[in-house]
Parts: sequence; structure tokens; C-alpha cells
Amino acid sequence: MIELSIIVPVYNKAQYIDVCIESILKQSISDFELILVNDGSTDSSGARCDEFAKRDNRITVIHQVNEGVSSARNAGSKVAKGKYIGFVDADDILYIKMYEVLISNIKKYNADISICGVRRVSPGKIQLFGGNNTIRIYNRDEGITGLFSGEILLSNYDKIYKKETVEEIFFKPTASIFEDAYYNFQALKTANKTVYDDRILYDYMIRDNSLSQAAFSQKYMKALYITKEIVNTCQNELQNHIDEAKAFDFNINMIYLNMILVESTKTHYHEYSIIKENLLSYHNFYKENQYVSKRYKYGYTLFRFSPLLYASILKIYSTLTNSEHINRKKKLSQ
Repeated sequence: MIELSIIVPVYNKAQYIDVCIESILKQSISDFELILVNDGSTDSSGARCDEFAKRDNRITVIHQVNEGVSSARNAGSKVAKGKYIGFVDADDILYIKMYEVLISNIKKYNADISICGVRRVSPGKIQLFGGNNTIRIYNRDEGITGLFSGEILLSNYDKIYKKETVEEIFFKPTASIFEDAYYNFQALKTANKTVYDDRILYDYMIRDNSLSQAAFSQKYMKALYITKEIVNTCQNELQNHIDEAKAFDFNINMIYLNMILVESTKTHYHEYSIIKENLLSYHNFYKENQYVSKRYKYGYTLFRFSPLLYASILKIYSTLTNSEHINRKKKLSQ
């Protein structure tokens, strides 16, 4: 049996795909299959994938019509033969021992999920998630709490999963944003044990044209359906995590409210109204919930008092701190 299946959804990444694939092929372990899913690319990405497959018999290429990253990951998962499954974004870079460490830990601690630290590289900014050379073990409840609190990243690329743990879990094709969060929520809900070795072993590259840098659009609203579904699941199955799930939903609504206020309330008035109603439903909850971010508690209190005052202060703060919100607005004006 193959030790590891690595699934890479590819869509118009010809400029970066070679470096990504090379970083996978240079891994310090060799017992893996690499499944490249060309999701209807209109550039030379598909041809580059085929070229690599000719050089290395561990590579399988799937060509499909463009259906989105969730569909591409699902297509890869369905044919994966490995004992463990990992996902990589097509423009990112792996450290040479990443999968050696993840597999060693998942075996050593008899875990269902193994996680490593991440370096997030965006234009003019680098953030480290981990890097303290610590290892933490989570049981099922601790893992779910870790996801809601942000201690465990919402992403898939920094993790491997025992195949039998996630065999019945798939990405939601309707979710173009937060598809990772829902998958990880379901995986952690199923996992008995998770190990997190916070050594930095993955470079997550945020490009100027990446979705995380894009202006607010209707796509973002799909994430709120995901967070609401997570709340409903906790209400039905995980009552001890209801407050955490609601705080998670509240915090995401606040993030999107801030995006709209900085960019344009007028342009996104419909979405603005929906988010206002979502937040209003928490008016008796957010102040007392220990999991709601303090800045969002203060921010929403001010917003309820005066939306105009809050928007003005937010724009000043975003400008002074050169926040991602203001950078998105700058791109809109270019």
C-alpha cells in the first residue's frame, strides 16, 4: 500500500506549478503518489502536469472541466490509494522534510491527523504560524476547540489525514471560500487524536491575484452558509461546542462587515444588510461569550451605537496599519 497520497488542485498556475511540484518530488520520503488535478486550466498548467508525469511514475494527472478547487480535491481523494492523504496548493512550496515529519508524528502518536507549522508569505509581509518547536496532542474535543480558536489553521495544506478517518468526508463544491474549514471541522469531529508539531515546514504563498487578496464579492457570503451549518451541527451533535461555533460565526461576520465598510457599503448593500441581521441575532450573546474576539466585541458595540462612527474609525485604523482591507480597496481603485 502506498504510504501517502498528495493531492494538488491546479487551475491556471503555470507560472508557479514547476516550483511547487519540484518541492514535492524532492521530499525526504519517496513512498508517495502525487495526484495533479487540472481543473480546466486555460493556460499551460495542464501541459506542465503531463510533462512531469512523463518524468516520474509516481505522478497521476486528472484533467477535468473547471468545477472549482473543492471538486478538484474530491476528484483526487476518490482515486487516492495512500494510507494517508495530504493536500497542497499549486503555487506553494514544501520544506524537504515536511511529509517525513508529519508521517513520523502520526505514527508515533497513533493520531488521525498530523499538522505542521506554516510560513504565510504575502506581498510585503511574512507571518509565522508556529515555529516554537513544540508538539501538542489534541483529543477530539480539544481539536475542535483548537480549530474554532485559530490555534489549528483552517487550511488543509499543513496537514495529513489518516485515509480511514476522512474516507467519507468531502469538500463542498458549492463553497468557493471556507471549503477547508468545513472539511477540517468534519475531520476533527471524526478524529480521536490530532498531533501538531509546530515546526515551520510549509510556505503558503499569497499572490496579488489570489482569492484571499480579492475584493469583497458574493463568493464571500458562501462562507457564512458554512459557518452557520457548523453552528447547526454543534447544536445537534456537539452541544459542548455551541458557544465556540457561534463565536466563530460571529467573528467571520465581523470580518466581512469590516471588508464591506472599508470597500463600499453602497456597492454591497444587500450583503451588508444580511450581515447586519446575522450580527443582530447575537446581540444578547456576544458580550458574554469568552470565545468572541475582544476587538470584535468592542467593534460591534461601537457599530451598534453608530455605524457611521465605526466605519470612520475602521477606515482610519486600516489606513494606519496598512491592513488587508485597505489593500483590497487600493486594488479596486487601480
